[in-house]
Amino acid sequence: MAQFDVYPNPVEELRDSHPFVVGIQSNFLKRPVAVITVALARPDTQTAPPTTLNPWLSVAGEMLVLETLAITSHEPGDLRRPVANLQGDAEAIWDALEYALHGY
Repeated sequence: MAQFDVYPNPVEELRDSHPFVVGIQSNFLKRPVAVITVALARPDTQTAPPTTLNPWLSVAGEMLVLETLAITSHEPGDLRRPVANLQGDAEAIWDALEYALHGY
């Protein structure tokens, strides 16, 4: 598992609105018991423009919103076959996490 790999959301009931999760955890652990992830949501008609806290990211040709406050963890076995990697968007992802945790 590489940092910033994108996986189909393991919670099937959420896939319509939140089709993917992105793994943000560093891969320094060889056998993690959980992987920290953030949900990627489809924007709806009430979605605001991109912000530092909720940047828009492109995955599989679709613009999605990083729902930074929807941070959670999943068992590694639930995250199979990454569909993309967002390493190129690392700065936006880290800025969002930093803003959520420190608020500056």
